[in-house]
Amino acid sequence: MIPISETKVLDHGLLAIESVWGDDLRPARIARTSFRNSDADKTRLENEGLIKYLQRHHHDTPFEFCGVTVYAVMPIMTARQWVRHRAASINEESLRYVDARREFYVPAADRCQLQSQSNKQGSSVECVEDPQFVRDLIERTNNASFDAYDQLLETGLARELARSVLPLGTYTAWYWQANLRMLLHFLSLRTDPHAQYELRVYAEAMLEQVRPIFPTVIKAWEAESARCSVGVTLP
Repeated sequence: MIPISETKVLDHGLLAIESVWGDDLRPARIARTSFRNSDADKTRLENEGLIKYLQRHHHDTPFEFCGVTVYAVMPIMTARQWVRHRAASINEESLRYVDARREFYVPAADRCQLQSQSNKQGSSVECVEDPQFVRDLIERTNNASFDAYDQLLETGLARELARSVLPLGTYTAWYWQANLRMLLHFLSLRTDPHAQYELRVYAEAMLEQVRPIFPTVIKAWEAESARCSVGVTLP
């Protein structure tokens, strides 16, 4: 299937909206069932107003009746962070069945940042003294791991064991399907400036891809996010 939209991410990554269910105003139609109302006589403006109301008052269930299926190619370390958002369906390629591709993540020079002194899980805004040394070391180490992987396969060792030497920067791929409620929750957390960069760029790409598909919902969500953003930080 030809993807609806596609964005290159990081050095070897990809994010593509593969399919969509529901439409921009469907949450309003679903919400009206609570009062046994039809939207047949409602204007687009009234439906948009209801969607804003649903977002403002966090009546989220109607947004579960729309959603997207995403195809993503990303480093394993990013996938493991992404999968913490459990309210989604995921099917990932398996290195028990296929050989790993020699594709691994090497951060750009301006991403080679120091460990933050105030955030145990985050990066400082300052870079290491010699970013190119860091990049070369990461690349050499990854290539050495893949050399070992190839040698293990040549011995006849099963893929499921040979893969144990592969680094977390190795690229993997999956289909990820989530309803709009879960997708907006994901975007709320992962487009936050405090989110790790490698996952944040995927979330930002996803936001730009779903914006023209669900423009009213995204506009209402962004307005509510902006209203509530004062003093909010990522857990």
